[in-house]
Amino acid sequence: MDMTGPDVARSGSGMVAVQPVGAIEHHGPHLPLVTEALVAAAVATAAAGSRPDLPLRVLPVLSYALSSEHVWAPGTISLGPATLLAVLDDLGASLARAGIERLLFVNGHGGNSALLRVACREIRVRHGLLTFLAHPHVPVDQGGPAGTPGEEGFAVHGSAGETSMVLHLRPDLVHMELAQRSIPAWLTRYERIGFGGEVSFGWTSQDVMPSGVIGDPTLASAGTGKALFEHSVERLGAAMAEVATFAFPDR
Repeated sequence: MDMTGPDVARSGSGMVAVQPVGAIEHHGPHLPLVTEALVAAAVATAAAGSRPDLPLRVLPVLSYALSSEHVWAPGTISLGPATLLAVLDDLGASLARAGIERLLFVNGHGGNSALLRVACREIRVRHGLLTFLAHPHVPVDQGGPAGTPGEEGFAVHGSAGETSMVLHLRPDLVHMELAQRSIPAWLTRYERIGFGGEVSFGWTSQDVMPSGVIGDPTLASAGTGKALFEHSVERLGAAMAEVATFAFPDR
């Protein structure tokens, strides 16, 4: 954040603090550990830049978050749920002390979503901020799009969409020669249990597929990534406009 302390004091309650949240975690052999922090920061920054009419300030990306489903794999760094909630609460307290009243989380990692929803409510209750949660793309298991047709609804982790985004943003970090199709066909035998099904289940990425990749990154392309990125920026920019003016009735 390139503002000075007096800048923040002058902006005060009119500012919307935008906090990208990512992860440092296993994404198979073809993607970097920083994938979701990279995407969250890039989309949040571009969306804020596309709306100069709004009082948006993007905070430094929070890269360490909740990645317990990937701790079996080398390179994953995960905070515990209580630790991450404490960090987010401290963030809310700090913003409240500065007179900032609105906080938008832009979350790039689906494993953070449930805890971020809890954090939004707790920060609202404890510190009085108006709090919001958005995603560059809504995860499949949370009602988001199913990915490319070839992924059979299993575009969950290290998939074509995620790989395409990194091919667009940082092609130097992608190793397409190591990408492999990784579709958990075994899950289709269950009618109600599944990603986005009426019955959710606890899982690690290794439980679902031995590689930890869930999807088909071989279908990725930089062109697809560019289109996905631009769509994400447009959607988030529109959401930011609502965040900037949202108000509870009679409050």
